[in-house]
Amino acid sequence: MRTGSDTDVLVATRDTPEIPIVPTDPPAGTPGRRWYGGSLFAGAATWLLCMCNAMLLTYFAHLLKPTPASWKVLVGAWGQWDWGFYRIIATDGYDGMYTPQDTRIGAFFPLYGLLVRWFDWVVPGPPVFAGLVVASLALLGMLVMLHRLVSHEFNERTANRAMAVLVAFPTAFFFVAPYPSGLILFFSITCLYALRTGHWWVAGVFAALASGTRASGMLLAVPFAYEYLRQHEFKLRRFRWDVLSIGLVPAGLVAFAAYTRHAYGDALLFSHAQANWGRRFAGPWVSIWDTIHGLATTPISVNQANVLNLGAVLLAGTLLVLSFAGPWRLPRHLLALPLLGVMQWLFIVSFPGWPEPAGRLPSASRHVLEIFPAFILLARIAHLRYFAHVYLSSGLTVQGAITIHYLNGGWIA
Repeated sequence: MRTGSDTDVLVATRDTPEIPIVPTDPPAGTPGRRWYGGSLFAGAATWLLCMCNAMLLTYFAHLLKPTPASWKVLVGAWGQWDWGFYRIIATDGYDGMYTPQDTRIGAFFPLYGLLVRWFDWVVPGPPVFAGLVVASLALLGMLVMLHRLVSHEFNERTANRAMAVLVAFPTAFFFVAPYPSGLILFFSITCLYALRTGHWWVAGVFAALASGTRASGMLLAVPFAYEYLRQHEFKLRRFRWDVLSIGLVPAGLVAFAAYTRHAYGDALLFSHAQANWGRRFAGPWVSIWDTIHGLATTPISVNQANVLNLGAVLLAGTLLVLSFAGPWRLPRHLLALPLLGVMQWLFIVSFPGWPEPAGRLPSASRHVLEIFPAFILLARIAHLRYFAHVYLSSGLTVQGAITIHYLNGGWIA
C-alpha cells in the first residue's frame, strides 16, 4: 500500500542523476508468475551457486591437511566456534551447559537450536548435518524473499544485484555454516515485505520469529511502527484493530525470557549473559575508536579479524548514510528500510566486546550481514561500470581465503 504523497519520488539511474518515476502495483493476475518465474527461480539459482562454492571450498580447505578424510569429516568441519553452543541447545537444551558460574549459553537465542533439534530427528548423521540443512534452507528462503522485496520496490535487475552483492560479501559463508545468520535475515526480510504490502499480522508473526532467533529481531519494531504510521497517513483516526499486530514483535524474546525465568530464575539471562563475553553498552564511537587504536598499536599478524570487523562496520555505515543523502538515496516511501539499517548498525557498534588486541567489534563482520538495507543500496550502486566486477572479484577472493581459514579452525567472527 502506498499513499498518494509517495508517487512523485526521485531515484538515481545510470543515465541521469534523478528522474521521476511513479511506483505502481504489480498487474492483476501476475503474482504467481512473479514468484515462480522470477523470485523463486532467481533465489534458487543463486542458492545453488552458493552451495557449489561451499563444496569446492570445503575440498580445497582439506588439501591443506596431510591426512585423508571421509566426506563426513569434510562436512563436519563447518561446525566451528559458536556452533558448539547451538549444538548444546539442540541436543541437551540450556541445561547442557548452564551453571550459575558460567551463563555464556544464555546469550544464544533458542529458535535456531530448536529447529536443528527437530531436523536432527530426520537428518542422518551428527547434529552438525541438521544444522547445515537448517542454515541452507534459511539461505534459500532469504534469497527468494530478498529478490521479491527488491523486485517489488525497484526492479528485477536490482534484485539480482542485491543477491549477488550479499552472497559475495567476505563473511557471507556464514549463511552456509551452521549459524542463524540466514535465518534471522529470512525472518527480517519477510517481515519487511509483509509490512510494505500491508499484511500486518504476517509481519508480526515473522518479527516474533526474528526476536526468538536473535535479540536484534526486536529492532523490527522501528520500521513496523513507522510503516504503519506512514500507510495510515500519520493520523490516529485511520488506525484499525490490526495496529495490535506490532505487539507480536517481542513475542519471541518474551517467550525466551519466560523460559529462563522459570528454569533459572532470571528473565533477563539473555542480557546478563553478555557480561561473560565482555559486552556492555557504550557509545558507538567507543568500539570504533578502540578498534582503530588496536590496529595502530598491535602487529597486523594478530589483527586480521580486527581489519575485517572495522572494514565491514565502516562500509555498512557509509552505505546507510548514502541511503539518506546523495544520488542513490532511497525515496521517501522506502524510509523504513534505512531506518531499520541504522538501528541494526547502532546495535552492533554500541555493545563492544572485550578490550583486547583484536579490537572491540567481535563478530561485527558476521553481524553486518543482517543489515540488508545496506546491501540493497550497494546493489543500486553496482550498476556503475566496473564497480560490480571489482566488488564481486575482490569479495569472493577474500571470502574464499577466510572460509578456508575458518574450516581449518581459524577464528573469523
